[in-house]
Amino acid sequence: MRAKVVQSVGMVDLHRELKTSVAQGATLYTDKRVAYRGLKAMFNHLTVDHGAKEYVNGDCHTNGIESFWALFKRGYHGVNHHMSRKHMQRCVNEFTFRFNRRAHEMQSVFSDVVERVANSAQLPYKTLIQKAI
Repeated sequence: MRAKVVQSVGMVDLHRELKTSVAQGATLYTDKRVAYRGLKAMFNHLTVDHGAKEYVNGDCHTNGIESFWALFKRGYHGVNHHMSRKHMQRCVNEFTFRFNRRAHEMQSVFSDVVERVANSAQLPYKTLIQKAI
């Protein structure tokens, strides 16, 4: 799983992000949201039509990504209660990290966390609370 905070979920912004983040010719599975129209020009784009109560079409489904965002939203409402725009990508990164390791042994996950903390750049408190410009 990779996730990135985007300016908007409109067609222009989504297409721009997909062009820079996904290899041309890759297979994308989405629902029929209007913002995804035109992706067939760059990708192998397969869809499911939730409006017609279609949730799986052969190998195409959106269950994995919907599960990720459901967990993210649950974390937002149940634990964080608020995520500022300034730190939103950090929150998304945390949930992505956890999601990608959900099947790993706890000792492996803990070792990975400790290694990342030891090797990460410091975030001073003053920077943390500073208003975004």
